[in-house]
Amino acid sequence: MYDLKKHFLADKKIILSKIENVLSKGVLEMGEEVEKFEENFKKYCNVKYCVTVSSGSMGLLLALKTLDLKKNDEVITVSNSDIPTSHAITLVGAKIKWVDINEDSLNIDENKIEKNITKNTRAILPVHLFGNPCNISKISSIAKKHKLKIIEDACLATGAEYKNKKIGSLSDLTVFSTNPGKILDGIGPGGIITTNSKNLYLQLLQLRDYGRKERPKKWPVKSYTIGYNSKLSTISAAILNIRLEKLDEYIQIRNYNAELYKEILFSKKIKFQKTLKDAKSSWRNFPIRIKNRNKIYDKLNSINSLVKLNYLPPNHQDECYKNFKHNFDLKITEKVNSEILNLPCHQYMTKNEIETLSNHLLNLIN
Repeated sequence: MYDLKKHFLADKKIILSKIENVLSKGVLEMGEEVEKFEENFKKYCNVKYCVTVSSGSMGLLLALKTLDLKKNDEVITVSNSDIPTSHAITLVGAKIKWVDINEDSLNIDENKIEKNITKNTRAILPVHLFGNPCNISKISSIAKKHKLKIIEDACLATGAEYKNKKIGSLSDLTVFSTNPGKILDGIGPGGIITTNSKNLYLQLLQLRDYGRKERPKKWPVKSYTIGYNSKLSTISAAILNIRLEKLDEYIQIRNYNAELYKEILFSKKIKFQKTLKDAKSSWRNFPIRIKNRNKIYDKLNSINSLVKLNYLPPNHQDECYKNFKHNFDLKITEKVNSEILNLPCHQYMTKNEIETLSNHLLNLIN
């Protein structure tokens, strides 16, 4: 969904300079650039703590690990996310409770959460799909009532806003991805976890680094808990520090592109993802819903390879969960997933490119 070549060329000189600087110092793991980025990002989100990790997928896993979930504990989430959302729950040994989505926002239907809560429910894991914020106020109210934790999957929503606050400061834990092609991306895989809890922060620091409370220096250090090797590369952090300064500019352009798509593609045959009135999407891509999706996608992708399908199939229908018995009502999830087509919406697209792609699409559906 992204032109990574244009993304590099836009800041080529400073990126190459940063890479050379990092390589010259010989510190390729953690170090000054990582610490600087964590400080910069927590200020950006107006949150107390920030921990970088090796990917958004690992971020979800480590965030769930801090909750000390047991075998029969349940985590509520959606099935229309990328598969790592569900994998993370399975990998910590908890049970997945998939809840259907809202047909307009494509996010979890907050009105269906409460009836899916049981005595074993421990957390809610909403996904801000394609950068579109969920109804965090309603979800937080439900979580507070039932004494549940909230972990937000914001892997596609870096820089998005809800009620004039950045996603990342609104719940117990928020996870972002900085993999290439994400809203804010480095070079190679990476992720971020934010929290306002010092206790969760300290746990995350240990979990990402073999369970150690401090980095090895002159003498080896002990592992105090079973942990992982999940650290962000120093080079990636250096690039993220450059791109974080432009993140709001990126999102402003993406929002302009989204509005342009809506204007050109206005048709009874096309449905758009709706954003809450008090939210601002970061538009990782521009999703539309159409009939005969596969046929149209096949032709449109041959014209522009950045046109992509949604995550297929939904998590609950994926091969890895074929033996997972469930009786959840996910009719809307299944219906919507058969209709979604994702159009590129990145900040390097020109008005002419959007108009050309849109006109091709209109010709195909008419």
